[in-house]
Formats: sequence, C-alpha cells, structure tokens
Amino acid sequence: MAETVKLSLTGIQRDEAGGENITRTCAAAEYYEKNGSVYLLYEEMQQELGAAVKNTLKLKGSVLELTRRGAVNTHMIFEAGREHPSDYFTPYGRLQIGVRTHALEVSSLHGLTVIRAEYSLTADGLPFSDCTLEITLERRIPARVHP
Repeated sequence: MAETVKLSLTGIQRDEAGGENITRTCAAAEYYEKNGSVYLLYEEMQQELGAAVKNTLKLKGSVLELTRRGAVNTHMIFEAGREHPSDYFTPYGRLQIGVRTHALEVSSLHGLTVIRAEYSLTADGLPFSDCTLEITLERRIPARVHP
C-alpha cells in the first residue's frame, strides 16, 4: 500500500567553465515497496516548457534509477563505480549521454531518508558536467503510545 511522503530534491550541475546551476523541487510523492525495491512517484512542472513531468525513483540496494515521462523523457541509472548510457529526449531533440556515478550514499534515521549521488554526465566518454543529486524523503512515523 502506498503512503504519501514529502520529497525534496536538489540538483547541482557544474560545467567545464565552472558555472553552476542549482535546481530544487519539493513535492508530495507516493512511496511504496515492492520486491525489495523502494519506489517514489511524483510530478513536477517544467516551467520553461509549461508541462508536467511524471517521475519514478527506484532504489534497490546500491542502485538508484530515475525515469522521467512527459515533456522530458529519460531513464538514468546511478550505480557507484559504473557508467550507464542514457537517452535524454526533450522537445528540442535527443541527447545521448553517459551517467558515470562516483558515489551513491543512502542514510535513514527516524523516518528521514537521504539519498546522495555524485556523478558526471559524459558524451563520447568525456565528462561535460559534474553533478550532485540529493533526495530527502520524510515519512510520517506514528507516535508511540506509552501506557
């Protein structure tokens, strides 16, 4: 059974020239577990495109997957020490990129889970952007009744 949770995402992209782009998203997300995986489903509005994107985050062990559908379509896999190819479809065309994950950390304490991925986006095997994605998930923990 799914429960509604509070989801916060912060993405930082640093380009080769040293420029930095920070994006933040806060949304209610549907949280559920199935076959040893944690799933988070949420929507976000792409302001520049004026359209919604449906997102699914899947965490299984030490692998995080992000699937986006709508104005932008992609499937990205984050796995420390590995590079996974990804097609990134936008209204402006398709980009073929690699997602080379340097570190993926997951920590949980008292209903708060933090997932942090450090990765490079590559084209033709060469990095063109160093990135950090931090996902914070707040689950409601029922209060304990003391006799």
